[in-house]
Amino acid sequence: MVLALILPLAVRCAGDTDQASVDQLYSAIRDGKFTAATSNFNPVMKAALPPDKLQAAWQQTFGKEGPLRSWKIADRTPGPGGDEIAVELEFNHSKAMSTVAVASATGEIGSLFFKLPKSNAPATSPPYADASKFRSEDMTLGESPEKLPGTLTIPNGTGPFPAVVLVHGSGPNDRDESIGANRPFKDIAEGLSSRGILVLRYDKRTLLHTLASVTVDDEVIIDAVAAVALLRSRPDVDRNRIFVLGHSLGAVLAPEIASKARPVAGIIMLAPSGRKIEQIVVQQVRYLHEASPGQLVQIEHQADEISKHEMPPSESWLGAPASYYYDLDNRDEVAIARGLGLPILILHGTHDYQVIDQDIAVWQKGLNGLARVKFEELPKLNHLFIAGEGAPGPKEYDTPGHVDISVIDAITSFINSR
Repeated sequence: MVLALILPLAVRCAGDTDQASVDQLYSAIRDGKFTAATSNFNPVMKAALPPDKLQAAWQQTFGKEGPLRSWKIADRTPGPGGDEIAVELEFNHSKAMSTVAVASATGEIGSLFFKLPKSNAPATSPPYADASKFRSEDMTLGESPEKLPGTLTIPNGTGPFPAVVLVHGSGPNDRDESIGANRPFKDIAEGLSSRGILVLRYDKRTLLHTLASVTVDDEVIIDAVAAVALLRSRPDVDRNRIFVLGHSLGAVLAPEIASKARPVAGIIMLAPSGRKIEQIVVQQVRYLHEASPGQLVQIEHQADEISKHEMPPSESWLGAPASYYYDLDNRDEVAIARGLGLPILILHGTHDYQVIDQDIAVWQKGLNGLARVKFEELPKLNHLFIAGEGAPGPKEYDTPGHVDISVIDAITSFINSR
């Protein structure tokens, strides 16, 4: 079961790891022995991710990447009971990352996380990007030892230019928000910079570092606010025309980021969810028909516990402790957006199965009557704002494409009118 871009892909809870556990886990998965792969899971993991669910998650995430050829430890972070290990996986067609945690005292696996693969195919630029009109510059965000690498795309000329910070959706995204062969943030950055807009994008903290606490501030907001401050410090940026652009979860949190990063000129929200996250999870599971009746009942029960704040805060659900969902639930981003007094552009694709009309209706109702708010529905575009065909679903993210030019047009027009 993969809830792409809405939630992490597996189950994550407290724990640590060592080389032997990593080797045992991935050698079993490589050989298709998913029962053996779960043999070292702790009781919580065995209940949450039995062999059939592990196999389904693995196949849906990596099924098209060819055989697992090798794995190696890329990073090790000390935890309360041992180490949390970032593991680089190499397939025939791509590389991907996984995080494994094993209790040092027992050797039991208490956490397993898969990141969607990044294609080995060279990244291509969208047809509307003109490389002669901008340059790319490497940058870092934050302080050592947890700096976040990123990229500035800077229009040619002296400036100062209007500028945009790109804020990712859920999960450990890189600066391009890569999923398969698609890199929507790269498309947006190069498209906007071809039209005279400076863009900053950066690797998300959860891609590179283990968080001491799993909160929305630590995952998203603090770094996004710092990114706005970095832009404000640059002489080639028009300080009165800095915008926050968020996608999915980043879109939901864009109003709060803008509020804490004041002053900004406006916010752009690509596919912001409006319903509670537990409602979205249940809707997606039902839509994708990937859970057995028993699993669906369990997910619905857990979602109800999350909704009522009855699950113990430290208990893990779909990649994060319950406290993370409570933190997100306690934020009223619609109210924050309404009180900002800023221009807001909200875009939504009609081919998006993850953020649906019901989500956009929440924002339309909450922001009703505000003259500075504009909604645009874009035909045939999916959650990545790439044109899709047939029944919407995660498989279409495997098909290479580019963010549609209508998105670049809408964002450019919005920024140039401010």
